[in-house]
Amino acid sequence: MRIVYSIFLCLFCSSFLRYDHQERGAFEVEMDNGGRFNVIALKDEQGLIDKYKANILAPVCEDRVCYDVNLIFNWNLIGEFVDFEVFSKEPLTKLDHIPFSPEDYQRLQGILKNQDLNFVKIPAEELVVKSDKPKLDGYSGATKETVKKEVIEGALYTCYTLWHIANGAVVDSIKSHTVNALNADLVSKIAKQKSQTANYFLINHLDTNGFKENIATILNSITESKGYFSKNAIERIPEDLFGLSLVQDFIIINYSDFDYYTQKAILSKLENVSNLPPTLSQFFIDQLSTESSFSNQKIISLVLKNIDKSIFETLVEHLNTNAIPVSEENFVEIEKRNEEHLFNLKTLEKL
Repeated sequence: MRIVYSIFLCLFCSSFLRYDHQERGAFEVEMDNGGRFNVIALKDEQGLIDKYKANILAPVCEDRVCYDVNLIFNWNLIGEFVDFEVFSKEPLTKLDHIPFSPEDYQRLQGILKNQDLNFVKIPAEELVVKSDKPKLDGYSGATKETVKKEVIEGALYTCYTLWHIANGAVVDSIKSHTVNALNADLVSKIAKQKSQTANYFLINHLDTNGFKENIATILNSITESKGYFSKNAIERIPEDLFGLSLVQDFIIINYSDFDYYTQKAILSKLENVSNLPPTLSQFFIDQLSTESSFSNQKIISLVLKNIDKSIFETLVEHLNTNAIPVSEENFVEIEKRNEEHLFNLKTLEKL
């Protein structure tokens, strides 16, 4: 209910909203109808961008009757619509100038935040089936049934117009502005949103230096993520960072909890890292099992690239003791390495 209350508190305001945040003009956005609006970046007490706001003044026509809507839109740091605020003397109205009810405002809030609506994908001129009959549904035509279920009755075009403003070109502009402002503190602030969209925003927009400066934050987001994010994040982290002890310790602690695809991504990243420490090699040897044939061969290959006598002996003993088959390619490499050590390889199994 907090969202609803924030919307209606503004209905009792008599003048433009005042904010405690520091305000700074950010950029201008062009609307589909040719109009424009300015977006302001609001900053917190630390001088970091907190959110974005814009005063939206846009024409809306409901069945040949047009009026201007005048309200405030708010977006978060990554361009997601947050909420709207209405001026007390300019409430939103439906057909026949009927003011929005509290329920209408609440429903509009849900519409503007919803990315899975069908009616917003339909050209505006096709939302209503034209008819010469008397007004149907308040319009000179029949509102399509699929559209009716998703909009506020009597405010079809208001919903349509405002959704496209809230989720249109402004989103990419906000993302670009935030990317240009990224530093360690802002990255940390975005990560604290603890949402998949925020996590993906970071890994998709950090450059090599950005990853290096914020690697601890990114690794933490991986442990708290869901779905395929961990795999995608590992693939985005620059390869040379896998030589850092921080990243290697992270792998040792979390590897066994990751899904197959994330583990595969980690092994691929480590392939070109030279001089893996013995602790990491030993860790991967311990991961070898009879149940994981593909991963076994990747791990054996990885360990063989970074190996000393004690690790080699541990590897061969583990393979023999657990009867883990070795691919032809890895077996050839083991034989080459064994020329220096002369361990018994006769019991080693081949795939």
